[in-house]
Amino acid sequence: MENSNNQNQYRFLIAAAASMVVLFAWTYFTPKPPQSEPANITNTAVNTANTSEQPTPQPTAEQASTVEEQSADEVPNRTITIKAPLYEVKLDSKGAVATSWILIANRSEKGEVPLWADGSTEDNKKPLQLISQKALEQTPAAVPFRLLTADQNINTFVNERNYQTSVEENEITLAPGEERQLEFTLAGANGVEVKKTFVFRADSYIADLSVDLRQNGQAVPNTKLAIGASIGDHAINHHTFYQIESEAVASADGGIVRHQGNYSFEYSSDGKAGLNVPGMIDWAGVSDSYFAMAAIPSTQTQGLELQAMKYEVDTEPFYPSIFSWILRSATVKETRHLVTAFVPINTDGSVTKVFTGSKDYFLISSLDAPLSDSVGRELEFVNIINFSNYRPIRFIVKPLSIPILHALHFFNVLTNNYGIAIIIFTFLFYSLLFPLRWKQSGSFKKAAGNAPKMKELQDKIKALQKKGVPTDDPRMRQLQMEQLKLTKDALPIGGCLPMLLQFPLLIAFYTAITISLEARQAHFAWIPDLSAGDPWHLLEFGFAISMVLAMKFTPTGPAVTPEQQMQQKMMAYLMPVMMLWIMWSAPAGLLLYWFFGNIVSFGQQMIINRLNKPADGGTTTPEVVTSLPGGVKKVKSS
Repeated sequence: MENSNNQNQYRFLIAAAASMVVLFAWTYFTPKPPQSEPANITNTAVNTANTSEQPTPQPTAEQASTVEEQSADEVPNRTITIKAPLYEVKLDSKGAVATSWILIANRSEKGEVPLWADGSTEDNKKPLQLISQKALEQTPAAVPFRLLTADQNINTFVNERNYQTSVEENEITLAPGEERQLEFTLAGANGVEVKKTFVFRADSYIADLSVDLRQNGQAVPNTKLAIGASIGDHAINHHTFYQIESEAVASADGGIVRHQGNYSFEYSSDGKAGLNVPGMIDWAGVSDSYFAMAAIPSTQTQGLELQAMKYEVDTEPFYPSIFSWILRSATVKETRHLVTAFVPINTDGSVTKVFTGSKDYFLISSLDAPLSDSVGRELEFVNIINFSNYRPIRFIVKPLSIPILHALHFFNVLTNNYGIAIIIFTFLFYSLLFPLRWKQSGSFKKAAGNAPKMKELQDKIKALQKKGVPTDDPRMRQLQMEQLKLTKDALPIGGCLPMLLQFPLLIAFYTAITISLEARQAHFAWIPDLSAGDPWHLLEFGFAISMVLAMKFTPTGPAVTPEQQMQQKMMAYLMPVMMLWIMWSAPAGLLLYWFFGNIVSFGQQMIINRLNKPADGGTTTPEVVTSLPGGVKKVKSS
């Protein structure tokens, strides 16, 4: 199952597709009917709930019995803090829920790096808090590990009462290699008994959570565990198509579904919405671009419920587009969303695995097999990383993105600078394309040399057509055969091969940059974060100017008519302007790749032009092909 509503990649795909369309037009200068965009993939597995009502079922008359209150002095409220080398968690005895989850470091097979919130500097390093302050302010608080059942009385009881705890200390420090179990228990005169058992490990981002929820000795059915709301980096000033808000993500019926709060939900007048995702759920959770919390039930469970609410916040001034930047019309507010995934779980005390950490490929790929083994089924948990929302694109992009991540990591370790790693990677890739570019120049040079003769043949054919000469006439066939001879070894498609090779790599590189944890907060020159936009927008303008130069000096198909010459000039200047608008605030790492790639292309073309220059400094006579392609029969002229 695929969700077509996540628009960050969709916008980039439009940008890349638009650039390719314009580049082909620039290459051929031959009018073609525009290709239609592929239809959005419909998510047949997702049924939108009635958004005018709360998604939580209302209690029946039989369930409306009053729950006896516990005395306030019987179980006092406590907050237990678990400190480990990789994270710090706070659990509140009221509801036995998490009210704080700070990631301290990311540890994978590639090493360990500290983690800080967005906007941190060397002098001001902010803790990376994954739980939203806005979620804490809700009544009840929209925090992880709440329980949702079909009985509202049970929901109130298990989420709003203080649990007894199995530990006496309020702060637990885990040494490397150590693990600790905590039990929270609650029982009421209404016959409801619940026990939540947590197991935290010092060296792992995976915690165990067992929920034993019973009423009158029977396990309460259709119980869901809350993940969220909106787990992620909440220090981001404003979100973009490339630096997304938290979204719900799940593996349902073997496919991946993603739902962002600003696209997937239809909100009622009170700003709330709900969504049901049917199917067998392997795992589900909430994540932003780089961080996630996900629950993996012990067995596949049926149906996932999502809840969302929207609210408005004040932000530091920012310019969402090039037009607002030029007009100096800053935006100071943003609509944000709290998204919670209610994951169906077993309430018989079986273990639900809870992952809370970075969506670093090197970390997630190392956890995939152990998680699958622990639950006894294939999870493909690595797909929590957004390689693409669309299965066909993911099928191509994922195997390309992974080698790019490894290559960039290698050069980053070598140079200790992710920006330089991108430059080295770009230079090596474009060097591999140099022979193809040389062939491209030869193809267009031959096409340009044949252009006058081709124009003459076209005029003759038009003249015969005006006289009513049929296409099977020997004279018409003779002219067509001469046209065929002129196109030998000068086919435009051969010259476009470098562009065709760059297109999937460009999408894969975009994906690698947007999922690479090493790019996040990576400094380069004046850029504080290669995963975010250039704060001075110098790369955007440099990218556009370099595109003008690259296009101006790249050989193209012949423009023999005034209309084609006008098209050539329009393409040379309008396309960079269009791409400047589309790629505004794109990740600086992607713009650096594209900008430096244009510079390398320009340099390669200068070398090719110099090598192809005649030794005497004169001009060469355009080459005209005089031999027939193999297998073509000669036609007798009448």
